[in-house]
Amino acid sequence: MRTMLNIANYEVRHILKDRVAFAIVFLAPLFFAFLMGSVYYSAAINDVPFALVDLDNSLASREVADYFSTGQHFKINPAIDTYEKMEKAMREGIIRGGIVVPEDFSKKLARKQSTEVLVVYDASNLLWGYNIRKFAYEGMDEFNRRYAAAYLQSMGMHPAQSDEVLNLVNCSIMTWYNPTYSYINFLYAGVIFIILHQLGLLGVTLTIPREKEGNTWIHYLASPLERWQIIFGKSLPYIIAGFFNYALLLWFAHHFILLKIEGSILLIALLGFLYTCAIIFLGFFISLYAENSLQISRYLILLSIPIFMISGYTWPRYRIPGIIIAISELTPFTWMAEAFRKVTIKNLGFPDIAYNVLGLSIMIVIGLALSGTFRKDREPIAEDKIRVNGGPEYPRRV
Repeated sequence: MRTMLNIANYEVRHILKDRVAFAIVFLAPLFFAFLMGSVYYSAAINDVPFALVDLDNSLASREVADYFSTGQHFKINPAIDTYEKMEKAMREGIIRGGIVVPEDFSKKLARKQSTEVLVVYDASNLLWGYNIRKFAYEGMDEFNRRYAAAYLQSMGMHPAQSDEVLNLVNCSIMTWYNPTYSYINFLYAGVIFIILHQLGLLGVTLTIPREKEGNTWIHYLASPLERWQIIFGKSLPYIIAGFFNYALLLWFAHHFILLKIEGSILLIALLGFLYTCAIIFLGFFISLYAENSLQISRYLILLSIPIFMISGYTWPRYRIPGIIIAISELTPFTWMAEAFRKVTIKNLGFPDIAYNVLGLSIMIVIGLALSGTFRKDREPIAEDKIRVNGGPEYPRRV
């Protein structure tokens, strides 16, 4: 027992002395708790971007509109007043759902005939879908209760006769983009991208520390090669491997797990190429200033969960604090995940993902610029020796 406690005591002292181990054991849980609290602080999805198309424009239809416009669940976009505008706004992600009140709505109610309103919603994100569906049913139930009570009061009817006017209005639900409520379509692509993100970073970020540990990096610095030649030469194998893995995982997911992949193959390939390049060049920059490969591996283990959480892939971005959204836009995953959904699930074209393509392209440029910051000052000091970056002397390689 004493021996075991001595070993435990030694391990505790080791954790307290090792900054990385201390961060993983004690600080990381606090960080994740704070991050989850910041992202999910709202607890509920309210103020859902919504459209209300009133084709009847009657007192009864305006009562329906009142529920959806005055409550906390929906935020009505007043500029969308036709079905065509609503459909376009849904495709572009401006709204996440809408309700259409038919032209003969009030006439049918007056004749005590059953009628229905059309509710459509975007189910590519299941959190949006489930909440809109729930709120829509609640709204129609509330309207039915109000209408039945008002009708009974005006007609002097006995409460037992309420069944004749109760539930005259029904919801006709139309689910767009993910009508089967598939968790595969909702979540699986994001899992693929975070795996590629982490594996791509891990692969390329180990390359320079491995060279440093083997004392071979100095030969690149001492060579007549330009910086861009070193960057592209070291990165190219990882870009090819990353793009191959991207295509392979999507092919497997589509054919064997039934992941929905529609839209332009060229756009899907373009996104994959840009995503891979952004990851690799940012990873190359990280590898330049890492002390060793173990240090990188430890830190990268902690990255995947925060990147996924703050991206808005599952939880609506408008419910996440602005500072966290700004941080999320510094990661390629955020730009890629949103664009991939637009192309493969909504079948949108290049104009609809141009902003995402621009974001990934800017990240590539930033990654390349940062990757070129390493010093490469080659100073010959003798016929058979060389000094690099003001450091010690090295034999000249022939």
